[in-house]
Amino acid sequence: MSLTIGLIDYLNTMPFHYDLAARLQGTGVNFERGVPSALNHALAAGSVDLAPISAIEAARNADEVVVLPNLSIASFGAVKTVLLFSWASDIRDLDGQSIALTNHSATSVALLKVLCRERYGITPNFTTTPQHLPSMLAEHQGALVIGDDALVESAHHRALSGPHGVAGGLPYIYDLGDEWLKMTGLPFVFALWAARRDTASAMNEVGVFDALYASTAVGTTDAAREELADAYAPKLELPVGVCRRYLRDLRYDLTNDDLAGLKLFLELSLKDEGFTWDKLEFWPARELAI
Repeated sequence: MSLTIGLIDYLNTMPFHYDLAARLQGTGVNFERGVPSALNHALAAGSVDLAPISAIEAARNADEVVVLPNLSIASFGAVKTVLLFSWASDIRDLDGQSIALTNHSATSVALLKVLCRERYGITPNFTTTPQHLPSMLAEHQGALVIGDDALVESAHHRALSGPHGVAGGLPYIYDLGDEWLKMTGLPFVFALWAARRDTASAMNEVGVFDALYASTAVGTTDAAREELADAYAPKLELPVGVCRRYLRDLRYDLTNDDLAGLKLFLELSLKDEGFTWDKLEFWPARELAI
């Protein structure tokens, strides 16, 4: 049986694949790379068997996937790579205004919609577009940008052109991880490692799960995070310190506090889709207290 692991080439995923390929050498396991939204579709379609996918898509596809416990991408407060750039100095001023949504993510989009409804009490007009901040803000009052692009844009914080009637300049920046913390007092879980139910046993038997946990254990040490940041910074043309601080602040172990934040987010975002927490199954099957 051919097995495929999906990988995301963002700085925040590097600790997972620190030495994953080396550990799986000779097993016949393949790798496929893509942005989060692409891997969401690939896992649902069965073209990949395991991937770090948007947390909300793991819930939406709970009948088809199991979630690996103790693995996630989460933050307690500011995450630095899920950002709303806007011409409005108060998010509430975006009521009825146009916000461009990245086409790279599902969880971040759902988080923004939850915040608009539950925290700000506003109803913007959302439009999904290719992720390119200058183009997004040239046509819209706000733009949701994620991943390395968000980290770079926030670090440079450059002046941009606004749409008709807006002078442009330096956009305001709102970190959605921080906005969630202000609303709930809880961490936010952006991504989970999910495996297809029909191939999970096969992956476990060839050692894929063990290799992933071992690679992550090494990749999330302080020394490894600094090493990864130092190597990745030139790719983003960012100071090493920016990348080091970013990796240092991320949470990868899906603690009980993370699970509490995840449960609340899923209940708020999927309350009209019939989702209940007990539908989310962890591998191996066991109860995780929240």
